[in-house]
Amino acid sequence: MMHGSGHIIRGFGHGFMANGQYGSIGLIFFACHLIFLLGIIVLAVVLIRRHSSKVRLMQKQNDPALLILRERYALGEIETEEFNQRNLDLSPNPSAVKS
Repeated sequence: MMHGSGHIIRGFGHGFMANGQYGSIGLIFFACHLIFLLGIIVLAVVLIRRHSSKVRLMQKQNDPALLILRERYALGEIETEEFNQRNLDLSPNPSAVKS
C-alpha cells in the first residue's frame, strides 16, 4: 500500500513546481513567453502600419479630383503654383489641412 500523496512516482507530482510555486525555471518560461508575445505584437503593429500607409497612398493616387488636377496640369491649363496649392488642398493628410 502507498503512503503519502498518492502519486505513482513520488516527488514528481508537481513537475517543475516546488510546493505549488513556480521556481526559477517557471520565471524563465514566463519571460520567454512574454518576449515571444511582445515580438508578435510588435510585428503585427509594424505590418499594420505598412499596410495602412500603402492603402492611403493608393487612395491618394486614385482620387478622382487629384487625377483631374494632374491631367489639367499636364495639359498646361494650370500653372505649377496653382497645381501645388490645389494638391495641398485636396490632400487627405489631416496635418496638411488648414485650420
